Amino acid sequence: MKTYEIINHTADVGLRIYGRNLEGLFLNAASAMFEIMLEQVKKRPIFGRTEHMRFLLNKQGNNIEEVFVAWLSELLYLFSAEGLVMEKANMHKLDLNCIQAEVIGRAFDSDFERIKTEIKAVTYHELEIKEDKRGWQAQVIFDI
Repeated sequence: MKTYEIINHTADVGLRIYGRNLEGLFLNAASAMFEIMLEQVKKRPIFGRTEHMRFLLNKQGNNIEEVFVAWLSELLYLFSAEGLVMEKANMHKLDLNCIQAEVIGRAFDSDFERIKTEIKAVTYHELEIKEDKRGWQAQVIFDI
């Protein structure tokens, strides 16, 4: 199962994201956002130790769309403010009105990666989240 695809959108970047369940959808959306933003320029050495950063995230919303936008917006903020590149997240609670997760990642390192696409914001424009017989699907547009 593919996790995401880029969709054409004038002047911005759009994604269609897939997940077998709601947790998978949210994790795939975060991974896709970072893949669009960053590009590896040099391979990281296998040896050596990478310091990991951890943040607890607790966001509420009136519906799944608000929770989804809050999730991606918070990850974008953590990247901008703290340099966090998410590697994984442990979901403690995720439902149609709330997400509680521990986000684990590494610090952005310009020796090994560069910013390929600067995302300014996660938008509600053409936002759509739905469940069907194959799982969950979301469409989101990023302001670049």
